Amino acid sequence: MHVLAIQTPDRQIVKACKTALEKCGHFDKQRGIDKEDNGFLIFTTKTSEVVNPEGITIADFPELVDFKTSLEVIAVSDRHESAGNVRSPSGLKYAVRSVLETLAIPSLSTVTLDRIQRQLPHRYYIYDKFLLLSSSSFENIPEWQSVAQDDLTFANQFYKLLADKLGVTHIALNSPISGNDENVMRKPTSLVCLYGDFGLEMSRESILAPSREHFLRELWASTWQNGIFQTWAPRYTMFSRGNIKEKARLLKLENVTNKTIVDLYAGIGYFTFSYSKRGASLVLCWEINPWSVEGLLRGAKANGWKVRLVQHGEEWIIESNKDAVPNIVVFLEDNKYAISRIKSAADKHRIKYNISHINMGLLPSSEHSWPIATELASLSSEDNVALHVHANAGFSAVDRWSRTTELELLHLACKSRPGSSVTVTHVEKIKSFAPGVMHICGDFSVTKA
Repeated sequence: MHVLAIQTPDRQIVKACKTALEKCGHFDKQRGIDKEDNGFLIFTTKTSEVVNPEGITIADFPELVDFKTSLEVIAVSDRHESAGNVRSPSGLKYAVRSVLETLAIPSLSTVTLDRIQRQLPHRYYIYDKFLLLSSSSFENIPEWQSVAQDDLTFANQFYKLLADKLGVTHIALNSPISGNDENVMRKPTSLVCLYGDFGLEMSRESILAPSREHFLRELWASTWQNGIFQTWAPRYTMFSRGNIKEKARLLKLENVTNKTIVDLYAGIGYFTFSYSKRGASLVLCWEINPWSVEGLLRGAKANGWKVRLVQHGEEWIIESNKDAVPNIVVFLEDNKYAISRIKSAADKHRIKYNISHINMGLLPSSEHSWPIATELASLSSEDNVALHVHANAGFSAVDRWSRTTELELLHLACKSRPGSSVTVTHVEKIKSFAPGVMHICGDFSVTKA
């Protein structure tokens, strides 16, 4: 059994969250509040059967939904550190304590073990046989670092026993992707591999032009979200669990069934797959990271969808045999070619695509693709096209962002088709991206004149 805790990076609202939970009888007075590297954990009286409660969101705590900042629900293993201690560490804390006791290192007294255990973060993820640790899981614990420096064999022994304890074969430390503009492929460039064979040595070739052997030898992690299978190579592509809320929202969108969808930043199929499951007849995707494309291809096939890869410079051939028509077409190229691709196919086959939704899921801003999206909207046979624009914005700047984005999209839409109108229909606050910064998605309806 796992206890549900509310996580927030914002110190200013901890007391208010605690008070709101108390009023509804949902605050766990015994466990209380913990401070960790990701912010604060406010323990609740609610529980979950699993450590990764994919379907549980802050909406399950109605008393907290009106808070104007990011709150997230995580699960903490309900195992006690020692007799008489009412605090509940995560499964990771329990496993680390057990491994260190097994190693029986003389310098690690009971007091020291207690200190190490308390400093470990609650958050960690297991994807099949892959354990992904928080970036600060061990580096900020002096006692652990001291032992690792004194005994060069310690780390290997420790991680092997930890892997056995948690039933995994690979362990890595997570690190956020680069925030600079140069990391356009959104690679997890600072992932630290700690245990297990992750694949062939990384090189410029393996990043930009991987071979089939690279794909076959690499570790592929996987998970299920909203009943959809997704897979990725942790050394080469990112996976954001926090997008599950937005993926679930897409499964409820109107005007998707039997329509054409465009995903301009497809990644491993984060949002593409939600549109396909919702009933889209065709999803056209653009992605420049070959590792993400490989993950998308594998994931689509595992979910039972027909998928086709079109390389840059390769002709896109439209199938005449209806049984062979793919559900998903992914173009391994820059999305700046999306307009010419769709125009060329439409002219050649004398069809007009009924594009109803265009997804732009790049952070920190997808502004580069706005002219592409508005042009594609003008080419659609649909009178109304929904643009889903992802961005990072300050907590207090969301309304201003939606207004300025609406005006810019209106300007672009009228350039493509004079007389068009643009209306903001919804702004979804997806998750906290950093202290004071929110990952949002604005829905904008483009209506043709």
